[in-house]
Amino acid sequence: MNLTQQGLSERSGVPLATLRKFEQKSIISLESFLKLQMVLSGLEKIVKSIEKNEIAFSSIDEVLKADAKQERKRGKRK
Repeated sequence: MNLTQQGLSERSGVPLATLRKFEQKSIISLESFLKLQMVLSGLEKIVKSIEKNEIAFSSIDEVLKADAKQERKRGKRK
């Protein structure tokens, strides 16, 4: 995008010092990270990756089958 650190800082509202710290130490708040992603067109990918996929059931049998698949089993001790 040909942005300088200063330009990215101004467009995102993230202080320049925070941006430099993120680049050097990979430390940043979630709020600042999302602001940067919004400017860099990455926010849509993040939102899409956390969307919940709802399962449409047509009968109670399908609900019971889905629930049965999620049973947890204990491991064997040695």
